[in-house]
Amino acid sequence: MFLRYLNNVWRSATFRLGIGFIGLFSLSFFIVGSLIYWQSGRLMEREYRGQIDGEITEMRSFYDQFGPDRVASEIIEREQQDPFWTSFLLDKQCNPISGNSRWLNRIELRTAMGQPSGNRIRGFCNNADEEGWLQFEVGGDFPAGTTGSAYDDDIYGRLVPLSDQHQIIVGRMAGNLEDLRNVILDALSWGLAVTIGFALGGSLIMARSVNNRLEVINRVSRGIQRGDLSRRVPLMQSGDEFDRLSKNLNEMLDQIEKLMMGVRNVSNAIAHDLRTPLTRLRTNLEQLRDDAVSDETRNKVESTIKEADALLSTFRSLLRIAEIESGNRRTNFHEVRLEDLINDVIELYEPLTGEKGLDMTTEISTSVSVSGDRDLLFQAISNVVDNAIKYTPKDGHIKIILKRAPEGALVEITDSGDGIPEAYRKQVFERFYRLESHRKSVGSGLGLSLVAAIVTLHGGLIALADAHPGLCVQIKLPRS
Repeated sequence: MFLRYLNNVWRSATFRLGIGFIGLFSLSFFIVGSLIYWQSGRLMEREYRGQIDGEITEMRSFYDQFGPDRVASEIIEREQQDPFWTSFLLDKQCNPISGNSRWLNRIELRTAMGQPSGNRIRGFCNNADEEGWLQFEVGGDFPAGTTGSAYDDDIYGRLVPLSDQHQIIVGRMAGNLEDLRNVILDALSWGLAVTIGFALGGSLIMARSVNNRLEVINRVSRGIQRGDLSRRVPLMQSGDEFDRLSKNLNEMLDQIEKLMMGVRNVSNAIAHDLRTPLTRLRTNLEQLRDDAVSDETRNKVESTIKEADALLSTFRSLLRIAEIESGNRRTNFHEVRLEDLINDVIELYEPLTGEKGLDMTTEISTSVSVSGDRDLLFQAISNVVDNAIKYTPKDGHIKIILKRAPEGALVEITDSGDGIPEAYRKQVFERFYRLESHRKSVGSGLGLSLVAAIVTLHGGLIALADAHPGLCVQIKLPRS
């Protein structure tokens, strides 16, 4: 049930549209977040660079006024006062002259790709960028009393020359920079996750709301397909687009019902009004046949009686279809065992198939029950079997299959006749439609129309397919 619900949700156009907007919003969020992450890092880097450049200016001033020895002592004093600051005085070959002795032998330089390049400080001179900026790590125990997330072994510094004989590295711990980047990255990640979660939940709610409104229209449509033209889409009185659509559909259904009722009333009136005079005419013909003197007259009257019977049968079929399409027969719906019904149909037509030399077999793989009018279902299946017998040549075969379908029962009636071309398979369900090759045979073209009306009344579907050779009539009925 849950998997079916998920499948229905995924098939919802509203949900897929929501997913599309989630993807678009996530991409926009990612782009904006990346810009914030990059710009924030750049801002902090500029702040670090400004501090480092100011300290380098001070060191250069000490060097110019007092020489390298004063710079070396100043480096030691500042490292003791500020644990986040570090500096190294180097000669022109990048050999260290002064610096933090605890860190000096634990330095690990990071290249532009973030990979270690060795633990020798001389590597600074080869890996600094054009402006002298570089990043490296130091190891060892941190000074006592130094706590906080800013205290980190990542150093962001700059290598600059002081003279032809000396150069200096001034750097600061970049823990604040890394912390800022981590905080921004965490905030963006959680923000994106929460946003996607809320958007996904909103899409589910929106899809369910829209599907509920559409399902109301679908239920009304299915009821109309079964012949109940009085069904209408309820209005929510909200004035939204669904109410406007429902109102337009109801007005259209009113017009269709009026037209359909007009056509039905005309055809039903004709059938009803002509049936009585035709019955009287047939009675008079029977009397005339009985009073006929010559065999020739009697034969002509008998032929006329058969024509009158055909007309009466046509009118009865029209009235029968009208009654079925009106939906009045739903009051007679009960549980019907299809295997018993099919066996009764076979028993009825067995003498006729034997007389014509046809082989009629059945394949009933399971017991299936449906809710319906047994008499109407019997008539529908017997009409199809009657057509199969009529259009199957001598020594042919007819097969009736009953099996369980995903949503109910499937009855297949297959014959080895000429079949019906694919181009005409929908038209044969129309009233009075007959193939050119069948116009000389007995019938009125209402048999399959009656079958289709009965199947529709029961909420089922009827389809025609090739049997190679012959025709396969497939009738799907919902389970009771």
